[in-house]
Amino acid sequence: MNQIALDFIKARESCRLAAYRDGGGRWTIGYGCTGPDIGPGTVWSQPAADEELARRVAVLERSVSTACARLTAAQTAALVSFAYNIGLAAFATSHVAAFVRARNWIAAARALLAWDHVDGVESQGLLKRHLEEAALFLEGAPV
Repeated sequence: MNQIALDFIKARESCRLAAYRDGGGRWTIGYGCTGPDIGPGTVWSQPAADEELARRVAVLERSVSTACARLTAAQTAALVSFAYNIGLAAFATSHVAAFVRARNWIAAARALLAWDHVDGVESQGLLKRHLEEAALFLEGAPV
């Protein structure tokens, strides 16, 4: 598993062990996990939250590595974090993924910054996260 991605996401997602509604109104728990089994009254232990994050990161890493071959560990970590935040389906069809497949690193990094809205409203927190992902992505890019 990509430890860079795991550490990067942990540093940016607070871990809450009781379900809450996120900025978009979705029920969320752990390190930003959402899904049909998460709702009011859902409670996890810290080990359960850590295990679920590691499982999701591993799934995303495989998908990102398949969709965008020949990336460095840092590039993969940045894209795993991005996909973790927006969802794998959105990542797969994004301009970010298209630019990565074309090996246009600068355009890919710039495209990350377009994902700074929650329900049509600009989010400083999302912009900051995607700036950090862009920096990690470019830091790891081959010259």
